[in-house]
Formats: sequence, C-alpha cells, structure tokens
Amino acid sequence: MSSPMMIKDPQNTAVKTAVKTEHAAEEAMTAEAMTETGTTAGALAETATASVPTGEMAREISKKSPHSTLSPEECNFEIQVFEGEWDEEGVYFYQAFNDNIADWALLHQRFGGPAFNPTRMTWIKPSFAWMLYRAGYGYKHNQNRILKVKMSHAAVADLLSKCECKHGGGGTDGRVQWDPARDLMQADGKEPRKMLRRRAIQIGFRGKLSEQYVNSVISIQDVTQLSHKVGQAHAEKGKLSEDAMAALLPELPVERPYLPACSPSDLVRLGMMRGETAAAHMKIGRGMAIDVPRGEQK
Repeated sequence: MSSPMMIKDPQNTAVKTAVKTEHAAEEAMTAEAMTETGTTAGALAETATASVPTGEMAREISKKSPHSTLSPEECNFEIQVFEGEWDEEGVYFYQAFNDNIADWALLHQRFGGPAFNPTRMTWIKPSFAWMLYRAGYGYKHNQNRILKVKMSHAAVADLLSKCECKHGGGGTDGRVQWDPARDLMQADGKEPRKMLRRRAIQIGFRGKLSEQYVNSVISIQDVTQLSHKVGQAHAEKGKLSEDAMAALLPELPVERPYLPACSPSDLVRLGMMRGETAAAHMKIGRGMAIDVPRGEQK
C-alpha cells in the first residue's frame, strides 16, 4: 500500500479522490495488513504538515520548538505520538458535557456556573474521533454536547509537566493515558474504527490541576452538530459512508503529530521520547483500552 499523502488544503477535490483511493486500497488488504501499516483514510488528514523531521532530529526537537511535528512512521511505534489540531496560537481539545454546563461555557467562553465542579476529575482529548467514540457521537446521557476547547502551547506544556503516565487509580492530580486510536474517517459497527497499531493521548486533571486547566482555556466552540453529522455518515454502509465522510472533509479538523514544549525528562516520563515509559507501552497488548472511571467529567 502506498504511503500517506501530504495534504495542505483539505477542501479541494484532490483530497476527496485521495480518500476514495485510500479506502479502495484498504478494502483490498487483510485485517492483519491493516493492523501492521496503521494507515487509513484518516491518516491522510492527520499527516498534513509542511515538514517532518526524521532520524535523530526528533531527539533535538523538544529542546528547540514548542510545536514541531513527528511522523508516526519516523517514530516506528517506539514512542507515543500526541496527535491533534493545532496552530500558532495553541492546541485544541475535546470534552463532552450536558446542556447546562455547555451553554454556560459557550456564553462566558470559560468553564464555570452552578453545574460545573472545577476541582472534579476531568478528561480532555485532542482526538476528535476518540471523543466521538467516548460520547457516542454526542448522544450519550450527560455527554450530549461536545465542545472544542483551545489552550496555548505554554499552558499545555505546563499542565503536562505536572502529569504522570498511568492508567486507573490515582495518586496524582494529572494523568496521561495512551489508548488505541480511533479512525475519524471510518466506522466499525456503531463507533469509529479502532486503530490497533496507533494510540491516542487522553489527559486527566483533578484538584488544583483541574482548576489550572479551567483557567487556561482561551476559546470554546460547540461541535455537537458536526459530531452528529459524522455519526450519521458512519451509520451508512460502504461507499455511501465514504462519500458522506468525503463531503464532510471541509468541516473536519486536520490532526497532525504534535510535540509539546516540555523538557526532555517530561517527554520521556510521558512516553513521548524513548525511555522506560515508552518501552513499557510497547509491551501492552494492542487494542487494550482502559475506560475512564465512572463519575468523572468527560
């Protein structure tokens, strides 16, 4: 199968052709081959970037750039790759809430109000597809409004520097989890397809870190309707689903590899540079996801 294409303008017709070509190739592959390559139609948008460093350059990036890009191919799955939508101003994350919390947040462009607890454990995800999976495309109880939240690069790095990489239980106010990524462009049954060879980051805060996160938000958008549209497209079969997703491309986020402006020691601890954490995640069975404990703000 050919390598993912570089896309600069997700709205042009070439992208739609590329998506259809990619899907046609995927249908000809076996499930095992799909697992080994980790390449999907979603990867076309996810790899959009002007330049991708290779080899030992990756080791130097964290010292020099607040938001450089690493390709999943260059990493060769030896480290975990943070992928999301970002620009010069900051990075976007997703959360799902009920109507009361969402309406207040959109009106005031910050989180708060009588229904919101600023110190409760809350999880943010830079992957739109993962948010759609978690919230059932915005149809789950108390997760029926999906918000797109932006933070500055400095705020993201500072919060991550106070997190530990772990699943389940607690002990820290900040947690990073790496769970199987989800494919925004293709469904498996009633949810975005699980990508067994790639992982998506989830970041959880509670207590003082949750308050710090709340105070770091610089903008909030409502993407609930887009979430419903993706869900409707995923519910279609075969070519109908492909065509529906191609039509949505101009509205979808372009997610690409991102390296936070953390210290090298922080990146090693979180699995984003080679070290014990990255090595430990290499041993985890592909596809093993651990759910967020109940009662936590999504």
